[in-house]
Amino acid sequence: MYLSKCSSFYIVLLLLFSINFTINAQSDKKKKSGKKEMTKFNTVEERKGVKLRVVPGPMYDPSIKFGLFVAPMLTYYPSKGDTISPVSMTSFYGMYTTNNSYIAGFNNELYLKEDTWRVRVRAGGGGLNKDISLYNVYDNTLDVDTTNITTADAKQNVFQFDSYLMRRVYNKLYMGLGYNYKKIDFEGNNSRADTLVEANGLAGSSGNNGVAYKMDFDTRDNVNYPYKGYFLSYTGYQYFNSGGKSNAYFANLLKIMGFWSINKNSRHVIAAKVYANLLAGDPEVANFSYYGRVNGDVQRGYQSGRRVDKNALNIEVEYRWTTPLFDNRLRFMGLLGNGKVFGYYNDFTEAEWLPVVGVGVRYAILPYERINVRLDTTYSKDGFIWYFGIREAF
Repeated sequence: MYLSKCSSFYIVLLLLFSINFTINAQSDKKKKSGKKEMTKFNTVEERKGVKLRVVPGPMYDPSIKFGLFVAPMLTYYPSKGDTISPVSMTSFYGMYTTNNSYIAGFNNELYLKEDTWRVRVRAGGGGLNKDISLYNVYDNTLDVDTTNITTADAKQNVFQFDSYLMRRVYNKLYMGLGYNYKKIDFEGNNSRADTLVEANGLAGSSGNNGVAYKMDFDTRDNVNYPYKGYFLSYTGYQYFNSGGKSNAYFANLLKIMGFWSINKNSRHVIAAKVYANLLAGDPEVANFSYYGRVNGDVQRGYQSGRRVDKNALNIEVEYRWTTPLFDNRLRFMGLLGNGKVFGYYNDFTEAEWLPVVGVGVRYAILPYERINVRLDTTYSKDGFIWYFGIREAF
C-alpha cells in the first residue's frame, strides 16, 4: 500500500527561518567552558528547581502539508538529593496544518530514587488528512483489485494512551508492566474515498486494549543525547479482542541502540539504532506498521503511511559533532539509514528496501540535560523531507 508522492524542495526557504524561543523558570547560571573542553556543570545547582521551555516552530510533512506546532516543556528532578537519575519531564504539544490536520497530546517521564524507578504516561490524538494511495476495486463490486493502485482523499483518526512502570532489578536491568490503548481508523473525505477505504479494510477499526511487558537494559550516560553506552529494549504488547471482532494480536517492539565517543572529550560520537515492530495474531489493517512513523518512533526520510505492511524494520547510523560555538550548544549530524515493511502484502525478501541519507543541526536549549531542538533534512525515494522537533530521533 502506498501514498502518492508529494515532497517539495522549496520548503527549505521556509524552514531556514524556524523560530524558537525559550522561557527559563530559574536564572541562568554561569558555566566554565573553553574552546577545546566541553562545558562543565555544577550538578547540584543544575538540579534545583523547575525549568520551563516553550518551543514553537514550523513543521512540514508531505502528506499533511505545512503547519505550526508548539510544545511547552517542564524539566525537573523529583527525588531530593538525587544526583544520579536522568531529568524528569512533563511536556505538551499541539499541531495544526494547512490541510486542516491536527494533533495534540502530552508526555510525562519520571525517573525516581537514583534511577530505581522509571514511569511514563503519554496520550495523544488527532485527525490527519492525507491523499492515500490504495488498491482499487473491480467494476460493480467491492472486491480489491491488487493490480491497480489509485488515490483517495481520506482522514486518519488516531488516539493512543500508553503507560508503564519499571523498576531496576539488577545493575542496569529494568523490568515492568504497562497498559496501552490504541485506536486508528480511516474515513473517506468523499463518497469515492469512503468506498476505497472500506474495500481496503481501513474503515470501522476498533480500539484495542493491551497489557505491556517491558524489559530494558540501559548503560547510556544520558538518556537524551548519549556520548556512550547501550540501550536494549523489548516491549511485548498483548492486545485483546474488541468490538465483537477476532482482532487480538501480540506486538513485539525491539530497540537496540549503541553510542560510541571517538575522541576523549566526546565532541565526536557515532550513534546506531536497530528498530523492529513485529506483529503476530489478527491485527486489523489499520494497526499495521506505517513506515515513516510506527508506535511514535520516526523512521526518517519517508512519508508516514506511504508504505504499509504487518511488520517494520529500520536501521539508522548517525555521526554527531558538538562544536565549540555558543558555549558548546551547536551540534551537527549526518545520517545513513535503511529499512522495510513486510509480512502480509510482501514477504521479507520481496519487500523493497528504503534507504535514506540526511544531515541536521541541533541547538541545546537545556545543555546540562542535553536536550536539543533539531532541524533535519533527508533525501530518499520520497525525495526531500524536513523535520523540526525537540530531542533526538533516537
